[in-house]
Amino acid sequence: MISNRVRALATLLALATALAGCGRETGDFGRAKPNAWNDGVLPFVGDKIAAHGRDELVSDFNRTDNEGTLRDRAWGIVRAPHADDWFGNMLIEGQRTRILPEIDSRFDPAGYYARLRRDPYRSSETRWARLILDMHTDAEIVGPFWRDARKVRDDDALRLRAADGRADLAAHELKDAYARIDENARVVDWTWRMLRFRLSAYRMAIDRMQVETPSDRIWEANQAWSALKSAIDIAEADFPAGTRRGTPSNGRRSRYGEAGSINIPVPQK
Repeated sequence: MISNRVRALATLLALATALAGCGRETGDFGRAKPNAWNDGVLPFVGDKIAAHGRDELVSDFNRTDNEGTLRDRAWGIVRAPHADDWFGNMLIEGQRTRILPEIDSRFDPAGYYARLRRDPYRSSETRWARLILDMHTDAEIVGPFWRDARKVRDDDALRLRAADGRADLAAHELKDAYARIDENARVVDWTWRMLRFRLSAYRMAIDRMQVETPSDRIWEANQAWSALKSAIDIAEADFPAGTRRGTPSNGRRSRYGEAGSINIPVPQK
């Protein structure tokens, strides 16, 4: 249960976020523009809400360079410029900072098609061109994110081996180590989900536009969609469910999937 104090704090922060219009701004090369509110205040409060309000794992460790790059890359995918205003800038920022729980499963993929219909394109072919370009853009960013995710996964393996080799490791350090692995997995899983969300949105747009404004570019659109799906399938297959946060295919949760599962003794030689 979320305490009244935590609930009130979350409400106030969400209201402040809305009033300030503080969706994280984009800086150079599609990266997030640093600012104290989005990079300091909101994440600090979000960690408290996640830990004490939802009993989620939260790590006090400093981030590695690879972990920082992974988060920047993930933000560039989840909040890509071409996906800016059709599923909720503020909701995305609330989930990134953990003030809000994981709510992306509630997003409506029909929003992308609705946005294409609203935009004042002078030609229906221009609308098709925009759809195809967006799919190509997403396909190109899957590979770089996949490489960064593997680097972080390798770092997590080194982290666990180091923890196993330390006889003087404090219990809170071990908890922080597993919590950081969980946080990294959250970033990766969120990005896969959002890419598949956009895949569904593009499929819906292709099918609806072929009825509303038929085009000879349907073959090109279907090819672009298939290429994006293939890129996501190949990358995500490298992260089988059993190695990530959540419930794997055998129904057993990973040992770091729940806060209550980390009450384990410090390794002893």
